Amino acid sequence: MLPLLSSCNLIDVADSEQTTSGRGAKVFDPYQASNSGAIRLSLQYINGCAWTPNGGFISKNSMNIPYPTVCDDPDPLVGSVFAETTPKVPPRSKLYLLSNTTYFLNQFAVTDVITGKHRNPADLTDSIQWMKTQSRFKNLDWSGLGQVQDEWTFNKGYPQAFADSWSRSVYFDNAAWRRVKDDTFLIEVLDVDGTVRASQTYSREDFMVESPYSGHSRIAWSMGGVLPPLYPGDNTIRPVEPKPGMLPGGAGFRSIVRMDMFGSTNPFKTFKTPDLRGDGAIKVTWSQLPGEPFFFPVTFLAHSDSQSDLPTNCYDDANNPRACGFGLEPSVTFVTPANGKFYVPGETLNAFIEFKDNDGNRLHSTEEMPNGPEIFSDQATGLLAVWSNFFNNITEQDNVADLVIGGPLQNFKVNSDVLGGSPDYYKPDFSFPIFENGITTHLVPTLWTYKRSTRYAIEIPADAKPGTYVAFLKATRYWMGERVSRNQPFFFQVGQEELTTYPARVGNCQICHRGVLSLDNLRHGLSVDHVEGCKVCHDSESDGDARTQEIIHRIHMRSPKYPMAKNDCTVCHLVKESAVRPSITTCRTCHPSLHDNQYWQAAFTQRGEPNRYGNCAQACHAESSTPKAHILPDN
Repeated sequence: MLPLLSSCNLIDVADSEQTTSGRGAKVFDPYQASNSGAIRLSLQYINGCAWTPNGGFISKNSMNIPYPTVCDDPDPLVGSVFAETTPKVPPRSKLYLLSNTTYFLNQFAVTDVITGKHRNPADLTDSIQWMKTQSRFKNLDWSGLGQVQDEWTFNKGYPQAFADSWSRSVYFDNAAWRRVKDDTFLIEVLDVDGTVRASQTYSREDFMVESPYSGHSRIAWSMGGVLPPLYPGDNTIRPVEPKPGMLPGGAGFRSIVRMDMFGSTNPFKTFKTPDLRGDGAIKVTWSQLPGEPFFFPVTFLAHSDSQSDLPTNCYDDANNPRACGFGLEPSVTFVTPANGKFYVPGETLNAFIEFKDNDGNRLHSTEEMPNGPEIFSDQATGLLAVWSNFFNNITEQDNVADLVIGGPLQNFKVNSDVLGGSPDYYKPDFSFPIFENGITTHLVPTLWTYKRSTRYAIEIPADAKPGTYVAFLKATRYWMGERVSRNQPFFFQVGQEELTTYPARVGNCQICHRGVLSLDNLRHGLSVDHVEGCKVCHDSESDGDARTQEIIHRIHMRSPKYPMAKNDCTVCHLVKESAVRPSITTCRTCHPSLHDNQYWQAAFTQRGEPNRYGNCAQACHAESSTPKAHILPDN
């Protein structure tokens, strides 16, 4: 057995209280699962049925509540989920909650989505009428609805799987119901007799995010799997034809209304589940639909020293079966390099990964990660993987589990020319159990049941530059109502013992993302201390991977909750050099009609000059002639 080097955070960029940097105070973190005063609760409702991301649609149980007896078929191998032809089947999953436990509402999401129906990109009237007259949201006030964005995104294909394609998304907003700011959500916990045993009222202001650009609330129509338009206003549908050996292609269409309140700003506003066992329900009454409450059938499980209903499907350090607890802690352990100090280029890095709850229980066996059937089952330990139909159709984008490696840290920068060469960092990865060589495992049953190893052998490139490297291990978990994402960095040395660190070109995220609003309590669970590491994953020719410079601008510049002046680049850009490399992909996040379509064709050009990744500063916007309305760092 080779000696193991326990990986730890060698780079501490903040003081113990983190009062001026990092993600916020460590002294009190109300999100730390069983160590906290309350557990975050995520409630999701899709196409008329309650849903758990690791189980499917929830059955009514014995509750006497207005709730469907059939829902869409959530079988991962059924490709027509959310289409008009989707079979309706009795839901078979359960939403388990721990009894006698204090929760706070961290997410409330209601989605209505239909695929394959509205196929006319030249006239979206049918899509809008479906939203206003047939969707779960039909009785809201839709006055004022209008189009706010029309975007095309590029989806890079995979060899022997999918061809390159484009998607078009048309966003709508400003309906009267979207402009309401003082609406409320009444949570009532019911026992099997329908008696209210606990309650709490939340307001819209109790949640931080609801933006469509971060994958939350949206009103939209989209078309995918097509070639780009030939000219502005071109509405011709040109499906991508798959190459020989690839999976079938064809254009896809989707209409969606999604209301998703996420990220509690007040986790002290709590309620306690009753000391019960068995069936119950949570009733959510939205003030804008007071006569149409949402019901979530639940099953209460007891867990105490004297009695427990929890399965013993987690493991302690001695590999004994244990009941799981709340929370999620990823970890990576490296085998000590051959020279005992640092790895050398060309050497193989051997790593062991594991995921534990916050009580120290491992969420999988020592040797293997769970496969698809184990992840999407009532007896799951909560680890999530992407369920492709839901990932693609309702934009649940935070289920991916990844191990990515990059470095050296001091060389990290946005790769503005994705076609002219690779960045210094690299990213061998795994995503269980979704992709294997680019093929969606849901379409290949043998991969769907395949179990990945917890041990990885990764060859360090022969030309790897010296410095500190990072391995990011990310996962998401849904267990007993708690949905949590964690992305933890683990560092190792290549080519030298001396530590290096991020180049500090961007930062200041902690100005807004502090305490309960810290970044690691929101998307991906990654601390703002490592925001410059985001580009290890988000650096791709494909918009599906959301290139860092584009997605960060899009989320903040289009958010009504962003409190800073949107032309003040100094808020996030620490040095001028980081703010004077504009491109079409970056500028269009704020300026959709870039130069009145003068460079329209370049926005659909991947190669050659000019292309959508090109550096506009090299062509026109040099440092001496940057747009005057933008406030840039002095140096």
